Amino acid sequence: MTKQLNFKPLKTFMAVAVLATVMSCSNDQEEILETTDLSEIQEELVAENSSAARACSTTELPYSGPGTDVNKNVNTIIDDRSCVYNYVQTKYGTTNTWGMYRLRANTSSDSRETRIERASKVVRKVKSGNFIEITGTVRIARAGEFPNETRPLGSMTNRDGTYFIQAKGKDTSGNGSPDPAICLFIAKPIEVDGKNYFNIYREEIKRRGGEGKGGRRLTYITRVRENRDFFVKVKTGFETRNGKLRHYVNSSINGVFKSFTVPRPDQATQAKLRMGAYRCKAGEAVILWRNVNAKIVDK
Repeated sequence: MTKQLNFKPLKTFMAVAVLATVMSCSNDQEEILETTDLSEIQEELVAENSSAARACSTTELPYSGPGTDVNKNVNTIIDDRSCVYNYVQTKYGTTNTWGMYRLRANTSSDSRETRIERASKVVRKVKSGNFIEITGTVRIARAGEFPNETRPLGSMTNRDGTYFIQAKGKDTSGNGSPDPAICLFIAKPIEVDGKNYFNIYREEIKRRGGEGKGGRRLTYITRVRENRDFFVKVKTGFETRNGKLRHYVNSSINGVFKSFTVPRPDQATQAKLRMGAYRCKAGEAVILWRNVNAKIVDK
């Protein structure tokens, strides 16, 4: 993708001009950013350290910038493992306030992929009817794009893309991570007829604790335009089907519903979600969230 983002952090609190045309394109008056040059946009990064380089350490702290935390309904605590950027809030060419999760490749504060995320509450009772759900409006300005990547976009070996929400849950299998991911929703950049899009895939485990090419696979869900709002709902939990317990991850993304049956529900000990931005193997990623809500049933 050829467009360049040029975010200019401000040293003092001040208003900035947004050189963009906002128009309505749907019945619910979804706002769309229409501009041919994203570098024209000056962000409302209103704190000196909002996007400036900072000390490289993992932090779990609440939002400390101006205004109300618009993503607080998931969690007021932000898991920040980025050495360069903090979570900030911006209008980003609209009248709405977005929570911005911005990453740069190879700037993690730990040995894993760079991320800025929020963790949901945890379903601790593995019982039919219990679940955790996150909903919100998402806009993707950029996802990690590996230079000259030749591996197929839908391959587990492809290095493009950034996760924007994931389902997790501990289990008794003893395989893989002690806090394993179950499925992760990833945006991968693609250009079609000269326009920039993102293919959305579900990266799902083949078995409990599954990791990498051998333990996971990608399932295509939908395609979204760069810098266009789309609705996300992800729900994970437990239900009874045909007299048997099922562990599931249901998603509705850009109007496309998909359901994933998690292997070995008998090994599950919990269910939870994480949202924000995670993974950036090259370049930068910019994921924006607003209208965020969470719901849990854990009786």
